[in-house]
Amino acid sequence: MNNTKAAIKKQNGLMLFIKQNLGILIFLVVICAVVSVIQPRFLGTKNLLNILRSISITGIIAFGMLLCIIIQGIDLSQGSVIGFTSCFCAFMISMVGMPFWAGVLSALAAGTLFGIFNGALLSHTKLPPFIVTLATQFIGRGGCYVITRGNMINVDSRFGELGNGYLFGVIPLPVVYLLFFFIIMFLLLEKSKFGRNVYAIGGNMEAARFTGINIKKVIWVIYGISGFLAAVCGIISCSRITTGQPTTGNAMEFDAVIACYLGGVSYLGGEGRISSTLLGAIVLGVLANAMSMLQIPWYVQNITKGTIILIAVFFDIWRKERENNKK
Repeated sequence: MNNTKAAIKKQNGLMLFIKQNLGILIFLVVICAVVSVIQPRFLGTKNLLNILRSISITGIIAFGMLLCIIIQGIDLSQGSVIGFTSCFCAFMISMVGMPFWAGVLSALAAGTLFGIFNGALLSHTKLPPFIVTLATQFIGRGGCYVITRGNMINVDSRFGELGNGYLFGVIPLPVVYLLFFFIIMFLLLEKSKFGRNVYAIGGNMEAARFTGINIKKVIWVIYGISGFLAAVCGIISCSRITTGQPTTGNAMEFDAVIACYLGGVSYLGGEGRISSTLLGAIVLGVLANAMSMLQIPWYVQNITKGTIILIAVFFDIWRKERENNKK
């Protein structure tokens, strides 16, 4: 009996997911169908693995960005934190002589501290998230050049296994990391008291304060998580190219924003799901890969990304207005 109820609940959850994301799912199918006709290699195993590997970083930082947007914030420092932690990890391993594990832990700590610094400023001042994280974006990017002195820092090739290896010789390790953090973030946001507090703050901050939610603490944790996840991506990036480069992660925070909005997050806060955000990252990765295979210039790809943001926010506003008119 319990197994039957669980199966029904799982089926209902799947149907709800499809209903909520029907438009983007149709868009994904159409892209795959059209591009595979023009470029048959698009649906090849090798290219599909490349797509999965490429969306790993976008997906991981999008989970952190989702938390920020749900509480009506944003984290524009993510790309710079990716670059800083990539360079810092390479510096600690190659220049300081730390073991791989110590370099990784140092980079994770550095990225988390960036996030906590953002959270501290936002919790104890009235500065808007856009300004705070824009400032730390410049600080982080400048830190990349301070550490590297404008050059690349090479890392032992054995460190490359972390970002280029495979699980069972089949699944790229970055995809494994993505799935791991997806499960953790899903449980944290959908199944915990912390997640309920996040949605409560995003829905109505004043009401959340009156219910006894420690808003400052939640903001600290959210931005700390965002910084930590960006650090994870910085370490993966450093491992994949076995170098720390000051340009690593440049503008990647915008890919995270696009993935969130493709996944249906509301700019007004209080809404957004981890599963839909992952789907948004997949669609963005597929679209980017498709445009590359069709040899569409990078500047046209940027125009496409900007258009996607405008359309996503427009439909979010339109949906909200319809809901308000029905009340």
